[in-house]
This record gives sequence, structure tokens and C-alpha cells, in this order.
Amino acid sequence: MIWLTWRQFRAQALTAVALLAAAATYLLITGLQMHRAYSADLASCTLLNDCDSALNQFQQNHTPALHLGELLVMAVPALIGMFWGAPLIGRELETGTHELVWNQTVTRTRWLAAKLSIVGLASIVTAAIFSYLLTWWAGPLDSIAGDRFTGITFATRDIAPIGYAAFAFALGTTAGLLLRRVVPAMALTLAVFIGIQILVPTLIRPNLLHSTTVTFAINGTTAGQISEITMNNGGAEIHMGPWPVPQGAWVISAPPIKDSAGRVVAAHDHPNCFPTPGAGGSAIKSEGPAPDQIAACLAEYDLQQSLTYQPASHYWPLQWYETAMFLALAGLLSGFCFWWIRRRQS
Repeated sequence: MIWLTWRQFRAQALTAVALLAAAATYLLITGLQMHRAYSADLASCTLLNDCDSALNQFQQNHTPALHLGELLVMAVPALIGMFWGAPLIGRELETGTHELVWNQTVTRTRWLAAKLSIVGLASIVTAAIFSYLLTWWAGPLDSIAGDRFTGITFATRDIAPIGYAAFAFALGTTAGLLLRRVVPAMALTLAVFIGIQILVPTLIRPNLLHSTTVTFAINGTTAGQISEITMNNGGAEIHMGPWPVPQGAWVISAPPIKDSAGRVVAAHDHPNCFPTPGAGGSAIKSEGPAPDQIAACLAEYDLQQSLTYQPASHYWPLQWYETAMFLALAGLLSGFCFWWIRRRQS
């Protein structure tokens, strides 16, 4: 069964190896150049005590390549589910070649176990290599950004792509087993995987660990820290910032400014503090009163803004929890495949 599985899988495997080799060559060459440039820029700007402009320029120079790399790593699990998982069983059932194998001495369980273990392991290894290469390559850029929790950053670094790849592969295999046709199984796999990738960072990841909520009073002390005020919905909601949250924290929610009774404060409630708000959302920076002057004006009204965040120390626990969750889902789907294949009569 191992030899047969390899014969059926070798075209996809060789394609993955070629893509990996091309990506590794590009990332290693450009990554070494970028790491050297980062060290040189950091050393020179430290002597001049002016690193902001140098590091910002460095970041702008490499951001397009970073986005391409992130899109590639994000696409790898989906492609694995579509082109490795969906045809794995679906093609056999669609063409009827499974009957030949089942009529030999090979049992259905052994047949499925060989396919899942060999191709599943290849899926995990492929995703792990792509993720490691990008994590190393993007190290300087991640250090400058100081935020590893943004959706695409978290999903394309370290161990998270391993869980995604295992889940996508098991999802594609299950879809092929149930639909018994490759193309519909590929479409279903892509749709479900995209839906899960939207659901998890918005609803599940923020709640995997206990978050911290802090409330900042708008008073004479904090008013001087305000450098930006944003008004949404024509001034019906007001947001201020930046507030002093721990470095590298993931701000999950930042509700608008409220009064002591918990009511949302609108700009028209305090016309003496605000210029006339425009339609939609607008950020007050240079037009009209300065943001700190507006905040100082609002300091007289006992207002406050709350922030909910995950501290930077939760990054690795969230990585492990999310990876374990997707691996568990992959295990459940694989178990379902074994149960389904054993109960089939033909």
C-alpha cells in the first residue's frame, strides 16, 4: 500500500518539492540580504539616535515581498486540502478503482490508513517548512512592527500553519469521501476552509485565553497623551488614542468614549470641544483644534474609554491552543473517515 500510495501521490509531491525549493531559494537569498541590511541600519541609526525614519523606510522596502510570502503560506493549507485531500479518496470512488483494491488482500482500514498517514504527514511537513522559512525571513519586519497578533501575521508564523494544513487535508479527504466526486469536493473544501479562517480569528481566538480590560479616564493627565481622535457615524462615536497598553499587546476591542453612566458620547453632545464633524468617519489631526486640546476640553465631563487586549505573553499559548484545536478537528475528521469507510457496502 505504501508503494501504491506513493505512485498515486508522486506528481503532487514532486510539484510541492519544486515549489518548496523555489521558495526556499528566494527566501534564503533575500532573507540573508535583509537581515544584514537590518543589522546595518539598526547600528547606524542607533548612533544617530534616529531610528524611526530608517526602520520605517526599511519596512516599506520589504512590505510587498512580505505580503506575497504571507499569501503563499496562507494558501498552502487550502491548496493541500483541495489538491491533496479532496482527490485522495474522491478520485478512487469516482472512477471505481477502489473496488480493485478492496477485492485484494488489502482491507479498507489499511487502505485508508496508508493514504491518510503518508499524505497527511507530507501535508504537515510541507506547511511546517513554508512557515519556518517565512517566520525566519520576516523576523526583522516583525520586530519593527511589534505586533504578532494581526490576523495574517499570526496565521502564517510558527506552528499555526501546521494545524491549518492538517485540518484542510482531513477536510478535503472527508469531502471527497462523502461527495464521491473530486471537483465538488475541492469546492466544498475551499469554501469551508475560508469560512473557518474567518470565524476563528474573529470569534474563537480572542476568547481562547482570558483577556484584560482596562479603563482610561479622560482627565488633565491623560489628555496630553492623545494624538489622534477619530469620529465615526458622523460624530456619533468618538475614539481616542493611543492609550498606554503593554508593548506588543493585541487590542481586541476599543469601544467608543462613554460617560460615567456608560452611555456612548457623541460629538454633538459637546459642541464647544469639537469642530463640525464630517459625514462618516474622520480623524482629527491638523484641522481645527489639536487632539490634545479636544481631550483637555472633554476632561471636564468625567468621560472614559475602555480597551480589551491580550498581552504579548499570550502569543505562544494561543499558537499552541489554536494548533491543537485544528489538529483535534483533523483527528475527528479522520476518525469519521475510518467509520464511514468501514460501514460502506460498496
